[in-house]
Amino acid sequence: MRLTRPRPLRPGDTVGLICPAGAPLDPGRVDAGRRALEARGYRVKIGAHARSRHGAFAGTDAERLSDLNAMLADPEVRMLMAVRGGYGCGRLLEGVDVESVRRDPKWVVGYSDVTALQLSLLARCGLVSVSGPMAGVELASGVDAFTEASFWRLVEGETRGLDLGNPEGKPWEVIVPGSAEGPLVGGCLSLVGSLMGTSHLPVMDGAILVLEDIHEHLHRVDRLLVQLRLAGCLARVSAVVLGQFTDCGPADRRGGWLELGEIARELLGGLGVPVVMGYEYGHEASKRSLPWGLRARLWPGGFELME
Repeated sequence: MRLTRPRPLRPGDTVGLICPAGAPLDPGRVDAGRRALEARGYRVKIGAHARSRHGAFAGTDAERLSDLNAMLADPEVRMLMAVRGGYGCGRLLEGVDVESVRRDPKWVVGYSDVTALQLSLLARCGLVSVSGPMAGVELASGVDAFTEASFWRLVEGETRGLDLGNPEGKPWEVIVPGSAEGPLVGGCLSLVGSLMGTSHLPVMDGAILVLEDIHEHLHRVDRLLVQLRLAGCLARVSAVVLGQFTDCGPADRRGGWLELGEIARELLGGLGVPVVMGYEYGHEASKRSLPWGLRARLWPGGFELME
């Protein structure tokens, strides 16, 4: 598929803040995120329902979809940034205004549940989006320096040759050595699994698959990786990179469950492609931002963008 890549951001551009999934745990974080963006020189528009609540959702499906599509169609908005994740993006996918995306591509930024929206846009429109910090989470709390530098370099500047490696002094663990090239695809493992068998999951052929998750028992991580294997996805990738699996422990410590490294070796070690774990990407404060769809190069000592 031909990629659709937004132009780099410039000071004075407008950022749209949306809540396509969960309601803000503290509505004040919407304004805290807005102030952080304005301090960097951006104008900000806030979705009409960004502070709404319908159960745990930020408004009804119709309200959240209305905010999303309004920002996608607004010619002034050059980047959509999620306030937070939670759950709910999958409910909106069938109604996303893909024609506006094709006509006027803009950055869509977030992680966690936003993975579903980003992978759907990549699969259906070829849109390059950014798995990166969210306005009501990292920006509202005072973003980590490594996270901030990684994100803004990606959306504001030239990306060819951009270093995607871990921070200095935090090496990853090589499970299977080797080098690979391919488009970056992935995100939150449980969301990738939820898109299996739908038209919203991008083709994995030759991809460098980057996965992370939070609050999943290790047997569920195991089950999700087995699901990807049974669906044929793992047989088509050029490499697998495991990021932060935050608070992903055993369901019962008396059960003798395998650790993440053991799961990775048993399920991924025989794929015949490079596999690493301990990558600085995921739900934690320090994280690398990644552009889904762009080609990257991975080798035992490094990771960089090729375009």
